[in-house]
Amino acid sequence: MLANGGTGTDRRTGGIGPVPAPDFRRTGPEDFADEDYIAPQVWVHDRRGIPYYYKHFHTVANKVRLEGPHRGFIDIVVHRSPEHNQPYNARVQENHLWLAYFYTNRSRWNMYYGMPEVKHRLEAVLEHLLTLQSPQGAFSEYGWEQYNLPGTSFTLQFLGQTVRLLEEARAADPGFPFIDEKLYDSVIEASRKGIVHVLRDGAFWKHGTGYTNQYTLIWSASAAYLAYRPDAGIETSMKERYRQASAAFISPAGFYYENNGFDMNYNVGVHIQNMMADYHYFKDTPMEQEMIAKESRFIEWLSYNLVLEPDGSFFTSNAAASGRTASSHYERKDIPLAEKLPQARAFVRTREEVAAEIAEARRSIAKDGMWPHVPELALTGGNAYNPYGLYNRIMYRYAPTEAERAEAVARLPYRARDRFNHQRIDDRSGLQFTYVRRPDYYAAFNAGPHRAKAQSFGLGLLWHPAGGIMLSSQTEHPSLQASRGLSWGTRSGDGSRVYESGDVIPAYAVRGEAQSPAAGFGDLAEGDLEIKYALGADGAKTLHFGEDGIFVDIRHPARFEERIPLMIAPEDRIAVGKGQVVLQRGTAMLCITFDEAAEARLVPQSFGLYRYQLQMLTLGADETLTYTMKMKSLAD
Repeated sequence: MLANGGTGTDRRTGGIGPVPAPDFRRTGPEDFADEDYIAPQVWVHDRRGIPYYYKHFHTVANKVRLEGPHRGFIDIVVHRSPEHNQPYNARVQENHLWLAYFYTNRSRWNMYYGMPEVKHRLEAVLEHLLTLQSPQGAFSEYGWEQYNLPGTSFTLQFLGQTVRLLEEARAADPGFPFIDEKLYDSVIEASRKGIVHVLRDGAFWKHGTGYTNQYTLIWSASAAYLAYRPDAGIETSMKERYRQASAAFISPAGFYYENNGFDMNYNVGVHIQNMMADYHYFKDTPMEQEMIAKESRFIEWLSYNLVLEPDGSFFTSNAAASGRTASSHYERKDIPLAEKLPQARAFVRTREEVAAEIAEARRSIAKDGMWPHVPELALTGGNAYNPYGLYNRIMYRYAPTEAERAEAVARLPYRARDRFNHQRIDDRSGLQFTYVRRPDYYAAFNAGPHRAKAQSFGLGLLWHPAGGIMLSSQTEHPSLQASRGLSWGTRSGDGSRVYESGDVIPAYAVRGEAQSPAAGFGDLAEGDLEIKYALGADGAKTLHFGEDGIFVDIRHPARFEERIPLMIAPEDRIAVGKGQVVLQRGTAMLCITFDEAAEARLVPQSFGLYRYQLQMLTLGADETLTYTMKMKSLAD
């Protein structure tokens, strides 16, 4: 055995030996630093720390092909989806970041530091990755020579961090066994060529204005390159594109464009991820203030569309109008920019929570005498062994105090004010978002032309200040059974979807005075708000947002049902009676009254939202239906 645990050359094959499994008899939980136990906050309920990735590293590393065909391909389904885990997909190779991490990490527990077997595989992975680049600089994703923006921008993002780890290791240890210099020079040149191509190619830019998460990666990828290879041309191009993106990438309503519309999952997932890397490089530079100004619009958008439970445990998102993915709801994430943008602190973990998370992780990692007590490696792709599990850990970190976060939460618009009518309008997609706050409720209503099968409009959420989320409409994504058929709205007797999963182009009035939606955002006049829109060719629906509740009137030429997705906690009490449904949660009560002739049914669904289960209330009626939703605090 080598001193570092490797086996060197395999004499039976004349090739390099396998990467050995870690020997956990030589390490204990105390050998890992606190930061090694911090969850990366990429996936919901994911608490995997570095010990998980350390345990399974040899399994992944040994699946790197060391002989042809496609030498260097990471031939194990732990990152991308199984159907896309192919040698032509540059994104499969992103796990080179984990190879670089363990190869360059000098922590005393890490047996892989400088190990030849790891170096050999890291070089092979990078060599194969370089074969997937076009002469112009793009990388392929979904087929041989099928070059695209995401294949390129995500590749450049992770390459930048692998280069960073290698450079930091060389600077810290003059004797560090660096990778092959010719290969390294080729990686640097591939990075330069790719960055220049993304920044200057008109087709990539046009595509990026519609799928912005795929382009915004280039800010940090460029900055990572410039940290070791100053280049005035790249720096100038990056800054020019960054300024152009302020108007081209962010809707006047405040969200980042996805599919030239809105998608909550990409906004709270990938974009917040990209912001983390941007701040790592732009912090305390001339770019910082420009970043704050741009992202403050996005954070303000989130402040209207993420509603916080009274106990602060999670946010429910106004996501049903999303155009790419299923509904996405939200635990707190890491947003280091919150250090300079105080309102973002409402959405992040506090220092106290991070400390408690570390303490709990240290307790559970050796649970029942098992060390390390971590999940098995699932060979299902996705996030089983994903480079984002590392990416967040090597970026700048910031967490506010409990008091600092409480101040930001108090400034959330539905917390700071108890009465307003507010609209946010996007002129590119035609999407219209209306928010109504009254002392006993907060509601979001979404409208616009239907451009994606996933979208569902109408009432998106209903929230009570003491009870939390009461109603939450979901997307109608055709490939995701979990959320299909779970949106709010009116469905004809023989229909498969609600009318709201189609065009919803309303007329608005406040106190009887017509309102004309205009691109941008702002408060409407105070007073009762009325929203009217068509249901198909012959029906009509009116919502009246009053001081003490929401009144709904439906006219339809045949049998129909109204679908109301209620969120029910285990301790809730709900009663369905003739002409009335009452939901009680602690001191909060939602009372839905309707025509006694309507047929009411409450059907539990498999869809869950943290501690809540969605139960669909349906009201069957012929030709007409009126119902009212009122909420109050029993303490009143």
